[in-house]
Amino acid sequence: MGQKKMQGADGVNFQLQLTVAGFESINLPEENLANESGNDIMKISCWGGKLSAYVNLPNAIRPNNVQPFQLSDCIKLELVRNQVVEYMRSYLQKHLKSKYSDEFLSMMTVTKMECNLTIKCIGECKPKDVIKLFEKSFPKVTVYKETAPNGKTHKKPERGITTTKPHTHVLKVYDKTFQQRQAGNLKVEPNLVRVELVYLDRTLNHMYGDKKSLEDILTRKSIRTLIDQYQVTFDEICQKNIKPMLDDCVQDVYETLTQSDSGNEISHTLIKCKDLIVDIEILRSALQKWYVDFKHTPDISKRMVSYYRNNAKFEIPSDVLKTFKLMHNSLGEKRG
Repeated sequence: MGQKKMQGADGVNFQLQLTVAGFESINLPEENLANESGNDIMKISCWGGKLSAYVNLPNAIRPNNVQPFQLSDCIKLELVRNQVVEYMRSYLQKHLKSKYSDEFLSMMTVTKMECNLTIKCIGECKPKDVIKLFEKSFPKVTVYKETAPNGKTHKKPERGITTTKPHTHVLKVYDKTFQQRQAGNLKVEPNLVRVELVYLDRTLNHMYGDKKSLEDILTRKSIRTLIDQYQVTFDEICQKNIKPMLDDCVQDVYETLTQSDSGNEISHTLIKCKDLIVDIEILRSALQKWYVDFKHTPDISKRMVSYYRNNAKFEIPSDVLKTFKLMHNSLGEKRG
């Protein structure tokens, strides 16, 4: 028995362009189906003849979406699918009246699918530390913004970041505990961080081909495909973005150590390279190289790391890479 995959589905978007005579550019009000906690199971609307539906799978079976919709939840998927189809049918019958046809439901096509992994940070790690790890791994990111009472917006990168690979996916990394508390869920577990991938047209075509209807997507097979694709994408991000960034940070910290001869090389480097040391392991690797390759002295990096870890003055993040490794290990075994 392989390790359970902890990633799972979240929201799914469907669309249909109405071609019925008289409805090609119609606008219809947004309506929603909520669970007992008041969170949306689905929302549906029509603007300019384009029918749009959003389905939140976790909210259909749980009070909130803190835990994604995993493979083990697929036992309830038929009930969820029937609930969604019936609500869509009711909405369309109400607004289209005699022009309604069940064909509309079969023509709804998926346009976006969300899959995420939500993990509790290990030890001293905080969500903001994991967010920074990802932020530094991409050349261009959009950071979370908060609006103050006076209407001004302030960047809050410690809350979350977003980066897009056009037509492929959007990556969102954010403090799930903060997001849930903002939404009124004060009982949410502390220090939860979410890594979410929103798959777009090109990836959806690769995953599902022409099997992208409502009935095709709300199946166990489709959810399994989504969960497996998340693992593939996460691995790619590790190899192409995270690992090179970490290697570059170690090298830059090492070079800064070699350029100082003050006698306080380490503390000076910590001040100068504060933004590069996303985890204390970066410092340990750089120090080890500095002692052995540059100074040609016994490696005392372990002792020095212990000293600086306990020195509150420097506020060096720790357990960030342990948390990231937990994420990677939580994706389950690769399929052959």
